Amino acid sequence: MNICIVGGGHIGTTLLCYIKHTHPDYRVSMYTRHPERFAASIKCNDIEGAFSYTINADCISNEANKAAGNADIVFVALPHFAVEKAFADIASYVSDNAFIGVLPGGGGCEFFFNKHFKGNQTLFGFQRVPFTAKLQQYGTETNLKSWKPFSVVGTLQRGRIDAACEMIEQCGLKTQKASNFLEIALTPTNPILHTSRTYELFGKYDREHKFGQKSKFYVGWTDAASETLFSMDDELHVLLDTMHGIDTSAIKRLSEHYESPTIPQMTAKINSIATFQSVYAPMKEQDGKYVADTDSRMFTEDFPWGLLVIRSYFEYFGLQAPTMDKLLNWYSNYMGLDWYVNGKLCGKDLGNTGAIQKYGIKSKEELLALYSQD
Repeated sequence: MNICIVGGGHIGTTLLCYIKHTHPDYRVSMYTRHPERFAASIKCNDIEGAFSYTINADCISNEANKAAGNADIVFVALPHFAVEKAFADIASYVSDNAFIGVLPGGGGCEFFFNKHFKGNQTLFGFQRVPFTAKLQQYGTETNLKSWKPFSVVGTLQRGRIDAACEMIEQCGLKTQKASNFLEIALTPTNPILHTSRTYELFGKYDREHKFGQKSKFYVGWTDAASETLFSMDDELHVLLDTMHGIDTSAIKRLSEHYESPTIPQMTAKINSIATFQSVYAPMKEQDGKYVADTDSRMFTEDFPWGLLVIRSYFEYFGLQAPTMDKLLNWYSNYMGLDWYVNGKLCGKDLGNTGAIQKYGIKSKEELLALYSQD
C-alpha cells in the first residue's frame, strides 16, 4: 500500500511511525512544510505498551508529487484552516481511486473536497483522533500516549464506507462505521470542550490582561466551564433532532462520552483524565507575566473552524443557539473580527473561517443532500 501522511505534528508524526513500524512493507511518506527538520530515523515511544522503536520513512518532502504521488490513502492531520490548501496541493498526484481522510473530520472539509478532487476519490473523516500523542522533539521523537478502542469513521459518499474502513484497518487502525459524514462533521468534542474552558479562562478580560501565572488547561476546570459545555451540547442536540430523515445517532452527548451525566461529575472527570494533566492553557510570557496566546490552536482552530462551523448549521433550520452565540460573540470581539450582523452570520470576516454560509448553500434541503450522496 502507498500511504501519505500530511502534517508533521503530534498526530501526523506518530501515525507515520506507527504505520511504518507495523507494516514495514508499505510505502509510508509524509508531506510537510519542514522536511529539513526531520531526522533520517524517527523514534516513537509507546507509553501504554512500554516500548520504543525507530522507523525510516520512505519519503519526507515538501513536494506533493514526491510525498503523495499515486497514494492509495492519505491521512490529513492538520489544523482545519490548513486542510483546503493541503487538498489543493495533493489532488493532482494521488491515485484516481484514493481515499482522502481528515483526522478529525470537522471544520467544513466536505464543502471543498469536490472543488479539488475530480477523480473517483473518496473523502473520509474520523470523529476523533485515534490516539493521544505528543512530540518529544519535532522531527525526531514522539510519544504515543494512549489508544482509543476504535475510531468512528464516516465517508462523504455513503456507499464507500465499507471500502474506506477496510483500507483504514489495513493500516492498523480499528474503526466503527458512521452512517454518513454529518455524524463526523458535527461531532462536538474540541469545538465545545476547548471553547468552554477558553471562555472561562479569558472571557472576563481583554487581550492585554496579564496573569500572574500560567494555568493548566484541564486541571482547574470548574463547574462554570461544565455548565457552558452542557448548554452548548444541549443546543447541538436540539439541532440534530430537527434533521429528519438523516441518522445522527453516532453523535453522542458529551455527558455520555465522558460518562458524566451531571455538572459536578463532568468537572471531576475532566480534572482526572490522565492524558489531560500536562496540558497548559494558551498563554505566553510577557514582561514576567502571562497573556493570552491568541496564535495557539485553542484560539485559531476551535472557535473559527470548530464552534463557528457547528453554529453555522443552525441558521438553515431557523434555530437559536444562545450559549454558542455568547462565546462566539465574545471571541469575535476579543479578536477584533466582524462575524455577526444583526444576529446573523454574515459579517465580512467569515471568509477566514469554516462557516458553511460562505460555500453558497441556500437551504436546509441542499445542505442535507450533501450528506445523502452515495
